[in-house]
Amino acid sequence: MRRLLPVGAALFLLACPPGGTGPDGGEDAGTGPEIITPNETGWWRDDVFYEVFVRSFQDGSETGDGVGDLQGLTARLDYLNDGNPETTTDLGVNGIWLMPVFASPSYHGYDVTDYRAVKYDYGTQADLEALIAAAHARGIKILLDLVVNHTSSAHPWFVSAREGPDAPYRNFYVWKDTKPTEAGWKRPFGDFGDVWFHANGDYYYAVYNAGMPDLNWRNPEVEAEFVAIMKHWLALGVDGFRVDAVRYLVESEDAKLTDQPETHQVFQRLRHAIHQEYPDALLVAEAWTGNSKVADYYGFGNEFQLAFSFEIADAIRSSIKKGTRADIHQANAISQSEFVDRGFEAPFLTNHDQVRVMRDLMGTGTTPPPEQARLAAALLMAHPGTPFLYYGEELGMVGGASSRTEDKDKRTPMRWDDTGPQAGFTQDASNWFERDTTRTAPEAVGVDVATQQTDPDSLWSLYRRLIALRQAHPALATGVASRPAIEGTGGPGVFATLRTAGDGSRVLLVINLATTASAGFTLPLSGSVTVLEGAGLMPTPTSQSGALVFDALPPQSFAFFKFD
Repeated sequence: MRRLLPVGAALFLLACPPGGTGPDGGEDAGTGPEIITPNETGWWRDDVFYEVFVRSFQDGSETGDGVGDLQGLTARLDYLNDGNPETTTDLGVNGIWLMPVFASPSYHGYDVTDYRAVKYDYGTQADLEALIAAAHARGIKILLDLVVNHTSSAHPWFVSAREGPDAPYRNFYVWKDTKPTEAGWKRPFGDFGDVWFHANGDYYYAVYNAGMPDLNWRNPEVEAEFVAIMKHWLALGVDGFRVDAVRYLVESEDAKLTDQPETHQVFQRLRHAIHQEYPDALLVAEAWTGNSKVADYYGFGNEFQLAFSFEIADAIRSSIKKGTRADIHQANAISQSEFVDRGFEAPFLTNHDQVRVMRDLMGTGTTPPPEQARLAAALLMAHPGTPFLYYGEELGMVGGASSRTEDKDKRTPMRWDDTGPQAGFTQDASNWFERDTTRTAPEAVGVDVATQQTDPDSLWSLYRRLIALRQAHPALATGVASRPAIEGTGGPGVFATLRTAGDGSRVLLVINLATTASAGFTLPLSGSVTVLEGAGLMPTPTSQSGALVFDALPPQSFAFFKFD
């Protein structure tokens, strides 16, 4: 584990850009230190982000072609945040992460053929610029999904590279004249399949599949190209990047394929290069692993400002399904130990690669559990860091029926109303998902925006209130969690977390995850509480002998309290 220095201390950039200077001003080999200070008050620290799969959000074409696009998303921005804090019809998020919008031959876009062009299905660069301007006018920031580990095999770089050893872009990828046979050269995830593929007499490396050849990040030309790509989009108003698959960037000759020191050095240099001109640009890491490894991508304050917390996401869902606090308590303890600054975390419930949270909570059942969905929302918004919400999660969408194995079933079209089979997504008679899969993705009655916006007890209304609560209380937005986590006495389903802001204000969440049993609960806290938000008729505690005593917390209930 990489031990982190206290937040606010002077931190050191361990690897400068190639050709940098050492501390005495002389030339070095890229190892001279540079003192930098982490941005503790970055604009993202009190934001809530919303992940959008553009293809599935809104078809904005005049006649409808069944495919979501950038014009459609722009037309729906008022749903996400209309810029007016007095209205009650917007969700209130203030950041959007766009899944890949670059040119690509696939529906998902993670195999890029041109990093400076917008995917034809989604519109034009002018459409993207219009989206950015309209979002900024409403106080919404925009993150682009940046795929740095690999390109499409149809990218012009790879088309050139496969021509032979002397091809202009040959060294943009990793090649060998014979196929490595060491046991370690297997995919470090999933089915552990092959990573070397034959092309024109030689073998190229591709950790995902043959259609996604890995880039050679030992080649400084690749690094320079991506610095230029990032600056291109930042100059057009983009606020940062979600960076895909960061763990697999550089592989070593001894078949170590993940989390290599050279990978960290690359990201240190990228951040340094970007922040020279765009010091407020946000970089978010997708490092799909436990938080003991995720912590390394903070570096020494010189790599990523945020990283997704898969451990917290898994623990939230598993604790709710089990009805006990053990998993979420353990995950929080690990985060407290590994992250000096828990503002580095980006908590979430599920994303585009995972079964939607409502389907996951259903288990083998057939009915989505609304109480458990509310508990998940409460736990997400109570955690430190910058939370991310997957589109449709706020409605309780379950996705396609086979979504445990099919990625397309995790990315079904958004439901805007209950009028007709397309639910307001498109004017066409069918949508891309139905045409691609020959399946439909029916949702329960009431799982749509129009219905839930008029119901104060809907899941959407709860999400809106929780987002507003988080933004109104610094203790929830940027406050630190108690160290160690507070321990109370009561049933195994009862969990509590206390967040404290720099101004001394505090917010307490108490939640009973148990599915059937009420539970008394005593917390070793002295003070008074005021209910801010909750579900399940949780009683107000009494103060007894320096402790807060809750009588008979109802099952699957929660409450946020202002704690004085």
